Amino acid sequence: MSDPEPDADFRERLLREVPDGDRDLVIGASGKQLDALGRKYDVYRTGVPLDGFDGFEDGGSDDDDA
Repeated sequence: MSDPEPDADFRERLLREVPDGDRDLVIGASGKQLDALGRKYDVYRTGVPLDGFDGFEDGGSDDDDA
């Protein structure tokens, strides 16, 4: 499998899809938070959702949601 898309590249691609109201969230997000925002707008680092991946749940605290 190839290397995952870096946050900066994914963020740039995601910013083309999100409404103005969520742009600040995308700009400030990284890692799993950025993946969760991408999932919200059907934008994925891999181009498609991976089986078993839920970008909104980390198994950690409730504030992991985007």
